[in-house]
Amino acid sequence: MLGDSNVEQSIVNGLKWLVNTAIALLAAGGSIVAILQYINQPGPPSTPIPTSMTPTVITSMPPPDPTATQTNIPPTIVYDTPTPLIPSPTDFILSYWQNVSDGRYENAWAQLSPRFQQAWHHNDYADYLRGYQKMNLCRIILSNVSLIRQDVYSAVVRAHVTYQAGSQCNSSEYNFEMRLIYDGVSNIKKVIE
Repeated sequence: MLGDSNVEQSIVNGLKWLVNTAIALLAAGGSIVAILQYINQPGPPSTPIPTSMTPTVITSMPPPDPTATQTNIPPTIVYDTPTPLIPSPTDFILSYWQNVSDGRYENAWAQLSPRFQQAWHHNDYADYLRGYQKMNLCRIILSNVSLIRQDVYSAVVRAHVTYQAGSQCNSSEYNFEMRLIYDGVSNIKKVIE
């Protein structure tokens, strides 16, 4: 019977598709719980649908045969995005003024934000350097350094700064509040208010 052969072939094709799909799902790490019913693969429109088919319930499927050829799906690797370590704002201020006190002006200049460099020194390192050279610094002493506030973008630090300058290293004392910004790379920059 030609009609029965087409129906049987349609059922076999449908089951092959279902088994291949189940194997692919299992290979991808999924699990299968399904109620299988007759699957009619595309075929001639006159293909009859059998009415005597009994549904089968599959509650689990054995693992695929390890010798069978399977498509290997590469594992997905998720890397944690490291959060940059933000230096301590108080340590940054101590570092800045220590660089100035020790005459490491290039290092101190690099710790200033472009906005500060432009506003106070017209973006001119030589102007910055001349300012400290005119002071004839002996040294700078910091005391009472305290963090006033901090968030993920900025910080404010207060410090008592004593300049010892001139031929006699005379002292001048100031209380500064210094605003700091994070540059997004794990560095802090001193900025102007």
